Amino acid sequence: MEEPELRIGGWEKKSRGRWFKRLLSLIIVAFLGLLVIGPSLIEYKTAEIEQSSFYLTAGIWNGPFEQKYGKEFNGHFKISSLTYETTDGSSGRLIIMSLSTLLNLDSQIESLVVDKIKEKTDEEGLTLVGNGVVLNENNNGLPPNAVLYKWDAKVTEAAGFFAPLGVGETLQVKTIFWTKANGGIQDGFQAIICVAFGVNQTTINQATELVENVS
Repeated sequence: MEEPELRIGGWEKKSRGRWFKRLLSLIIVAFLGLLVIGPSLIEYKTAEIEQSSFYLTAGIWNGPFEQKYGKEFNGHFKISSLTYETTDGSSGRLIIMSLSTLLNLDSQIESLVVDKIKEKTDEEGLTLVGNGVVLNENNNGLPPNAVLYKWDAKVTEAAGFFAPLGVGETLQVKTIFWTKANGGIQDGFQAIICVAFGVNQTTINQATELVENVS
C-alpha cells in the first residue's frame, strides 16, 4: 500500500528536476543568444555639449573635433567620443565619451573609467603622477550620480596639444562620469565619461561647466 505513494513522491521530484533543467537550459540559450546577437542591437549614442554653453558661445572653447567611434569586448561596448579645446591652443582639452551596452555597468564602471583615463592621458602624450583622488563637490549642474576624480599629469616628449608647455610641466586631469539606463533592455545602458586636461584650476572649472551642458 505504501509503494504507490513513494512512486508518486518520486515522480513529483523528477518532474521538478525536469522543469528546473528546462529553465536552466532556457537561461543558457538566452544568455548565449545575447552574446551572439547583442552587439547588433547596440547603437552608438553620442554625447556632446550644447552649443548654447557659455564658453562655446563666448569663443573661449571650440569644438567638437575628432569624432571617433570604436568597439570593445567583441562589440558589446560601443564607444563614441568628441573633443573640445581652448581657443588659445594650449590651455585645455576636454574629451567626452559615450559608452553604450546592453550590460549593466554599475559594477564595473570605476575600473572602466580608470582604464579610459590612462588611455586618453597616453594619447595626449602625458603621464599620470601618483594616485588619483575622489572629489567631493556639490554641483547641482551635474547628474546626482556623477562621480569626480582628479589627477596630476606631466607633459612628455610625445605630447601634441600640450607640447608648447614643455616637457615635465604639470597639468590637472579631472574626470566626471555617470551612468544611466536608457529604457528597456533593448535600449541598454549608457555611461558618459568626461576627461578634462587643464593647465590651471580656471581651465578645469571652465571644462566642468561645459560638462554641465552635456546632452
